[in-house]
Amino acid sequence: MNDASSKPWTMQQIAAAAGVSVTTVSHTLSGKRPVSSETALRIRGLIDQFGYVPDAGARRLKSGRSGMIGLAVPDISHWYFGRIARGVEELANERDYGLIICSTSNSDPRREKRYFNLLRTRSIEGLVYTASREISPTDELMRMASSSSPIVLADEEVVGLPGVPSVTSLNFAGAQALGRHLRALGHTRAVIVAGFAGLRSTVERVAGIRESFPDAIVVHGDFELQSGYDLVDELLAQGVGFTALFGCNDYMAVGAMRRLHEAGLRVPHDVSVVGFDDVDIAGVITPGLTTVRQDMLEIGRRSAQLLIEGLDAGSMRGIPSVTLPVELVVRGSTGPVAGE
Repeated sequence: MNDASSKPWTMQQIAAAAGVSVTTVSHTLSGKRPVSSETALRIRGLIDQFGYVPDAGARRLKSGRSGMIGLAVPDISHWYFGRIARGVEELANERDYGLIICSTSNSDPRREKRYFNLLRTRSIEGLVYTASREISPTDELMRMASSSSPIVLADEEVVGLPGVPSVTSLNFAGAQALGRHLRALGHTRAVIVAGFAGLRSTVERVAGIRESFPDAIVVHGDFELQSGYDLVDELLAQGVGFTALFGCNDYMAVGAMRRLHEAGLRVPHDVSVVGFDDVDIAGVITPGLTTVRQDMLEIGRRSAQLLIEGLDAGSMRGIPSVTLPVELVVRGSTGPVAGE
């Protein structure tokens, strides 16, 4: 019997050692057919031990497929999008697909066109796309979707794209939970530091907060730390009074907290602050940020899964959209209204 230092085993040898058919080994690797967890674990253990590597090149040459998918994100250096990218990469690797990651520089149309050309020329078989701005009917994404190109939207749903599935979180429900949490603490005056006005996630999060604070003032930024800081600076300069602040994401919430601190306002004694996402910084700042946790890694994995399912089926038609649950995480940045 071979050991780990000898020549890698063939699929036939893996099947024989596992006591299964070659087809079962193939299904374990591709995920196209269900295989019992016990059998899959035994097969993957043998693959890890004896170094079997699927002959992807030969299979793709025979099928005429590139075996590559693409991921377009606004900024790959951003922690949030990096988590989504990791999820896409993990699932693609499990399904034996290569991955090209494209940074669109916050959905710059010129960059987007370059990356959509990879899909048009079949350099990649499909694309996971993450939007960071409102999409108009003239955008390249709209044109590609109308041509039935294999596309899955990750993190943001875009209205008006029939046949394009999406993987998103329960944005409204998450913001709704934050609003109710603040209301239960006695807050009645709130401001909303929102993201880009045209994004579906922004609309849903604002609506969720406004269920509890219908008169909340809304200002719009770009999801970055400096944006939260600058918007709160403007609110304070205008003399706007509030005891609760909702950041449409954690970065803007943290930027807001910094400006409040500089203004001599204590969080949460004077102002309670909440965010959305639960990025790494939310749990390490002082006070910790009350927020809604969404699973960015799972958004990436499920997006890649939907895309590959559509590619294997030969069409994205019938591939359903997915909405993932969220979780309220209460930390030290929220408290009762002073004097209550």
